[in-house]
Amino acid sequence: VAAVEQRDFPVEFDALGTVTPLATASVRAQVSGVLQQVLYAEGQLVKRGQLLAVIDPRPFENALMQASGQLQRDEAQLDNARVIERRYRQLLAQDSIAQQEVDAQAALVRQLEGTVNFDRAAVRSAQLNLEFSRITAPIAGRIGLRTVDVGNLVGPSDTAGIVSITLVDPIDVVFAVAQDTVPAVRDALSGGRALAVTAFDRARTAQLATGRFLALDNLVDTQTGTVRAKARFDNAQTRLFPNQFVNVRLKLRTIEGATAVPVSAVRNGADGPFVYVLNAEK
Repeated sequence: VAAVEQRDFPVEFDALGTVTPLATASVRAQVSGVLQQVLYAEGQLVKRGQLLAVIDPRPFENALMQASGQLQRDEAQLDNARVIERRYRQLLAQDSIAQQEVDAQAALVRQLEGTVNFDRAAVRSAQLNLEFSRITAPIAGRIGLRTVDVGNLVGPSDTAGIVSITLVDPIDVVFAVAQDTVPAVRDALSGGRALAVTAFDRARTAQLATGRFLALDNLVDTQTGTVRAKARFDNAQTRLFPNQFVNVRLKLRTIEGATAVPVSAVRNGADGPFVYVLNAEK
Protein backbone atom coordinates (compact mmCIF):
# COMPACT_ATOMS: atom_id res chain seq x y z
CA VAL A 1 0.00 0.00 0.00
CA ALA A 2 1.31 3.45 -0.91
CA ALA A 3 -0.11 6.94 -0.51
CA VAL A 4 -1.09 8.92 -3.58
CA GLU A 5 1.00 12.10 -3.96
CA GLN A 6 0.45 15.43 -5.67
CA ARG A 7 3.58 16.54 -7.52
CA ASP A 8 4.80 18.24 -10.69
CA PHE A 9 5.26 15.54 -13.30
CA PRO A 10 7.56 16.02 -16.35
CA VAL A 11 6.36 14.73 -19.73
CA GLU A 12 9.49 13.48 -21.47
CA PHE A 13 10.44 11.74 -24.69
CA ASP A 14 13.42 9.39 -25.02
CA ALA A 15 15.30 8.56 -28.22
CA LEU A 16 18.61 7.28 -29.51
CA GLY A 17 20.76 9.96 -31.13
CA THR A 18 24.04 10.45 -32.96
CA VAL A 19 26.45 13.26 -32.13
CA THR A 20 27.04 15.38 -35.23
CA PRO A 21 29.59 18.23 -35.48
CA LEU A 22 28.42 21.61 -36.77
CA ALA A 23 31.26 21.68 -39.31
CA THR A 24 34.10 19.48 -40.51
CA ALA A 25 36.83 20.81 -42.80
CA SER A 26 39.46 18.83 -44.68
CA VAL A 27 42.48 21.15 -44.92
CA ARG A 28 44.20 20.87 -48.32
CA ALA A 29 47.04 22.75 -49.92
CA GLN A 30 45.82 25.24 -52.54
CA VAL A 31 49.22 25.40 -54.25
CA SER A 32 51.74 22.68 -55.00
CA GLY A 33 55.05 22.60 -53.17
CA VAL A 34 57.21 20.90 -50.57
CA LEU A 35 55.79 20.92 -47.04
CA GLN A 36 58.37 22.85 -45.02
CA GLN A 37 56.78 23.15 -41.55
CA VAL A 38 53.95 21.55 -39.56
CA LEU A 39 52.91 23.80 -36.68
CA TYR A 40 50.15 21.83 -34.95
CA ALA A 41 49.90 18.84 -32.63
CA GLU A 42 47.47 16.02 -33.33
CA GLY A 43 44.32 16.38 -31.25
CA GLN A 44 45.01 20.06 -30.56
CA LEU A 45 42.24 22.67 -30.38
CA VAL A 46 42.88 25.43 -32.92
CA LYS A 47 41.32 28.80 -33.66
CA ARG A 48 40.11 29.99 -37.04
CA GLY A 49 42.97 31.54 -39.00
CA GLN A 50 45.68 29.84 -36.92
CA LEU A 51 48.78 28.88 -38.92
CA LEU A 52 48.94 25.11 -39.37
CA ALA A 53 51.65 24.44 -41.97
CA VAL A 54 54.02 26.19 -44.36
CA ILE A 55 54.87 25.22 -47.95
CA ASP A 56 58.27 26.31 -49.29
CA PRO A 57 57.49 29.93 -50.33
CA ARG A 58 60.55 30.63 -52.51
CA PRO A 59 58.99 29.70 -55.89
CA PHE A 60 56.00 31.93 -55.14
CA GLU A 61 58.21 34.82 -53.99
CA ASN A 62 60.13 34.59 -57.28
CA ALA A 63 56.89 34.54 -59.28
CA LEU A 64 55.67 37.63 -57.40
CA MET A 65 58.92 39.50 -58.12
CA GLN A 66 58.68 38.58 -61.80
CA ALA A 67 55.06 39.72 -62.05
CA SER A 68 55.85 42.97 -60.20
CA GLY A 69 58.76 43.69 -62.55
CA GLN A 70 56.58 43.08 -65.61
CA LEU A 71 53.97 45.46 -64.19
CA GLN A 72 56.54 48.22 -63.57
CA ARG A 73 57.90 47.88 -67.11
CA ASP A 74 54.47 48.06 -68.73
CA GLU A 75 53.38 50.99 -66.52
CA ALA A 76 56.46 52.91 -67.66
CA GLN A 77 55.62 52.17 -71.31
CA LEU A 78 52.02 53.31 -70.71
CA ASP A 79 53.16 56.59 -69.12
CA ASN A 80 55.45 57.25 -72.10
CA ALA A 81 52.68 56.44 -74.59
CA ARG A 82 50.32 58.88 -72.85
CA VAL A 83 52.90 61.67 -72.99
CA ILE A 84 53.39 61.06 -76.71
CA GLU A 85 49.62 61.03 -77.27
CA ARG A 86 49.21 64.42 -75.55
CA ARG A 87 52.05 65.82 -77.68
CA TYR A 88 50.47 64.46 -80.85
CA ARG A 89 47.14 66.05 -80.00
CA GLN A 90 48.84 69.40 -79.51
CA LEU A 91 50.50 69.03 -82.91
CA LEU A 92 47.17 68.04 -84.46
CA ALA A 93 45.61 71.20 -83.08
CA GLN A 94 48.39 73.11 -84.88
CA ASP A 95 47.75 71.08 -88.05
CA SER A 96 51.31 69.76 -87.87
CA ILE A 97 50.57 66.04 -87.83
CA ALA A 98 48.19 63.63 -89.54
CA GLN A 99 45.05 62.41 -87.76
CA GLN A 100 46.09 58.84 -88.49
CA GLU A 101 49.18 59.13 -86.30
CA VAL A 102 47.12 60.49 -83.41
CA ASP A 103 44.62 57.64 -83.73
CA ALA A 104 47.41 55.05 -83.85
CA GLN A 105 49.00 56.48 -80.69
CA ALA A 106 45.64 56.51 -78.90
CA ALA A 107 45.13 52.85 -79.83
CA LEU A 108 48.60 52.05 -78.46
CA VAL A 109 47.66 53.74 -75.16
CA ARG A 110 44.52 51.61 -74.87
CA GLN A 111 46.52 48.49 -75.69
CA LEU A 112 49.05 49.27 -72.99
CA GLU A 113 46.26 50.01 -70.50
CA GLY A 114 44.95 46.51 -71.10
CA THR A 115 48.45 45.08 -70.66
CA VAL A 116 48.85 46.91 -67.35
CA ASN A 117 45.50 45.60 -66.09
CA PHE A 118 46.58 42.09 -67.07
CA ASP A 119 49.88 42.58 -65.20
CA ARG A 120 48.07 43.81 -62.09
CA ALA A 121 45.92 40.68 -62.09
CA ALA A 122 49.08 38.58 -62.44
CA VAL A 123 50.61 40.36 -59.43
CA ARG A 124 47.48 39.72 -57.35
CA SER A 125 47.51 36.04 -58.37
CA ALA A 126 51.17 35.75 -57.40
CA GLN A 127 50.45 37.43 -54.05
CA LEU A 128 47.55 35.04 -53.49
CA ASN A 129 49.71 31.99 -54.25
CA LEU A 130 52.31 33.27 -51.81
CA GLU A 131 49.61 33.61 -49.14
CA PHE A 132 48.40 30.07 -49.93
CA SER A 133 51.87 28.76 -49.06
CA ARG A 134 50.89 29.51 -45.44
CA ILE A 135 48.09 27.07 -44.62
CA THR A 136 45.71 28.31 -41.93
CA ALA A 137 42.71 26.77 -40.16
CA PRO A 138 39.46 27.55 -42.03
CA ILE A 139 37.37 26.86 -38.90
CA ALA A 140 37.92 26.54 -35.17
CA GLY A 141 37.89 23.04 -33.74
CA ARG A 142 39.89 19.96 -32.91
CA ILE A 143 42.70 18.77 -35.16
CA GLY A 144 42.65 15.14 -36.33
CA LEU A 145 45.54 12.82 -37.04
CA ARG A 146 48.23 14.09 -39.42
CA THR A 147 48.15 12.58 -42.89
CA VAL A 148 51.38 14.01 -44.35
CA ASP A 149 54.85 14.75 -42.95
CA VAL A 150 57.39 17.51 -43.52
CA GLY A 151 59.38 17.11 -46.74
CA ASN A 152 56.55 15.66 -48.82
CA LEU A 153 55.22 17.27 -51.97
CA VAL A 154 51.63 18.44 -51.44
CA GLY A 155 49.08 20.01 -53.74
CA PRO A 156 45.40 20.69 -54.42
CA SER A 157 44.86 17.22 -55.92
CA ASP A 158 45.72 15.38 -52.69
CA THR A 159 42.54 13.58 -51.66
CA ALA A 160 43.57 13.05 -48.04
CA GLY A 161 44.67 16.65 -47.55
CA ILE A 162 46.98 17.71 -44.77
CA VAL A 163 44.66 17.33 -41.78
CA SER A 164 40.99 17.54 -40.84
CA ILE A 165 39.36 19.90 -38.32
CA THR A 166 36.08 19.24 -36.55
CA LEU A 167 34.06 21.91 -34.74
CA VAL A 168 33.20 20.34 -31.37
CA ASP A 169 31.87 23.27 -29.31
CA PRO A 170 28.95 23.70 -29.71
CA ILE A 171 27.88 20.34 -31.12
CA ASP A 172 24.61 18.80 -32.31
CA VAL A 173 22.79 15.54 -31.67
CA VAL A 174 20.48 14.16 -34.36
CA PHE A 175 17.69 11.81 -33.27
CA ALA A 176 14.40 10.42 -34.57
CA VAL A 177 10.92 11.41 -33.37
CA ALA A 178 7.98 9.08 -34.08
CA GLN A 179 5.44 10.73 -36.35
CA ASP A 180 2.73 10.25 -33.70
CA THR A 181 4.83 12.28 -31.26
CA VAL A 182 5.49 15.14 -33.69
CA PRO A 183 2.26 17.07 -32.84
CA ALA A 184 3.18 17.04 -29.15
CA VAL A 185 6.65 18.35 -29.98
CA ARG A 186 5.22 21.09 -32.21
CA ASP A 187 2.75 22.10 -29.50
CA ALA A 188 5.57 22.26 -26.97
CA LEU A 189 7.53 24.51 -29.35
CA SER A 190 4.62 26.91 -29.87
CA GLY A 191 5.20 30.41 -28.61
CA GLY A 192 8.96 30.17 -29.05
CA ARG A 193 9.53 28.04 -25.97
CA ALA A 194 12.96 26.51 -25.50
CA LEU A 195 12.78 22.78 -24.83
CA ALA A 196 15.44 21.26 -22.59
CA VAL A 197 17.31 18.23 -23.92
CA THR A 198 19.60 15.96 -21.91
CA ALA A 199 22.16 13.55 -23.36
CA PHE A 200 23.05 10.34 -21.54
CA ASP A 201 25.57 7.62 -22.30
CA ARG A 202 24.49 4.39 -23.98
CA ALA A 203 23.70 2.72 -20.63
CA ARG A 204 21.56 5.73 -19.51
CA THR A 205 23.62 5.87 -16.30
CA ALA A 206 25.77 8.96 -16.82
CA GLN A 207 24.50 12.39 -17.87
CA LEU A 208 26.84 13.79 -20.51
CA ALA A 209 25.44 17.24 -21.32
CA THR A 210 22.35 19.43 -21.31
CA GLY A 211 21.23 21.49 -24.26
CA ARG A 212 18.22 22.81 -26.15
CA PHE A 213 15.97 21.53 -28.91
CA LEU A 214 16.95 23.11 -32.23
CA ALA A 215 14.73 21.97 -35.11
CA LEU A 216 12.51 19.34 -36.70
CA ASP A 217 13.07 18.08 -40.23
CA ASN A 218 10.51 18.93 -42.91
CA LEU A 219 9.40 15.42 -43.88
CA VAL A 220 8.61 11.97 -42.51
CA ASP A 221 10.85 9.04 -43.36
CA THR A 222 8.38 6.63 -44.97
CA GLN A 223 10.51 3.58 -44.14
CA THR A 224 10.71 4.24 -40.39
CA GLY A 225 7.70 6.50 -39.79
CA THR A 226 9.90 9.02 -37.97
CA VAL A 227 11.01 12.62 -38.37
CA ARG A 228 14.61 13.63 -37.79
CA ALA A 229 15.22 16.24 -35.09
CA LYS A 230 18.27 18.10 -33.87
CA ALA A 231 19.39 19.41 -30.50
CA ARG A 232 22.39 21.63 -29.74
CA PHE A 233 24.74 21.29 -26.78
CA ASP A 234 27.55 23.36 -25.33
CA ASN A 235 30.51 21.02 -25.34
CA ALA A 236 33.30 22.95 -23.64
CA GLN A 237 34.41 19.83 -21.77
CA THR A 238 34.14 17.73 -24.97
CA ARG A 239 32.11 15.00 -23.30
CA LEU A 240 30.22 14.56 -26.57
CA PHE A 241 32.35 13.11 -29.35
CA PRO A 242 31.48 13.28 -33.08
CA ASN A 243 29.59 10.18 -34.35
CA GLN A 244 29.05 8.98 -30.76
CA PHE A 245 25.74 7.22 -29.98
CA VAL A 246 23.86 8.76 -27.04
CA ASN A 247 20.45 8.53 -25.41
CA VAL A 248 18.45 11.73 -25.66
CA ARG A 249 15.70 12.86 -23.29
CA LEU A 250 13.50 15.70 -24.49
CA LYS A 251 11.29 17.45 -21.94
CA LEU A 252 8.05 18.46 -23.62
CA ARG A 253 6.14 20.00 -20.70
CA THR A 254 5.41 19.70 -16.98
CA ILE A 255 2.03 18.69 -15.51
CA GLU A 256 1.69 20.73 -12.32
CA GLY A 257 0.02 19.12 -9.31
CA ALA A 258 -0.38 15.75 -10.98
CA THR A 259 -1.71 12.69 -9.17
CA ALA A 260 1.32 10.40 -8.84
CA VAL A 261 1.37 6.71 -7.86
CA PRO A 262 4.21 4.16 -7.88
CA VAL A 263 4.79 2.44 -11.20
CA SER A 264 4.46 -0.94 -9.48
CA ALA A 265 0.83 -0.09 -8.56
CA VAL A 266 -0.28 0.33 -12.16
CA ARG A 267 -1.96 -2.63 -13.87
CA ASN A 268 -3.05 -3.03 -17.49
CA GLY A 269 -6.48 -4.23 -18.50
CA ALA A 270 -8.74 -4.36 -21.55
CA ASP A 271 -9.63 -0.69 -21.10
CA GLY A 272 -6.08 0.42 -20.43
CA PRO A 273 -4.01 1.00 -17.31
CA PHE A 274 -5.73 1.12 -13.90
CA VAL A 275 -4.97 1.06 -10.15
CA TYR A 276 -6.77 -0.39 -7.13
CA VAL A 277 -7.88 2.15 -4.51
CA LEU A 278 -7.99 0.99 -0.86
CA ASN A 279 -10.83 2.59 1.13
CA ALA A 280 -11.09 3.23 4.84
CA GLU A 281 -12.57 -0.24 5.52
CA LYS A 282 -9.59 -1.84 3.71
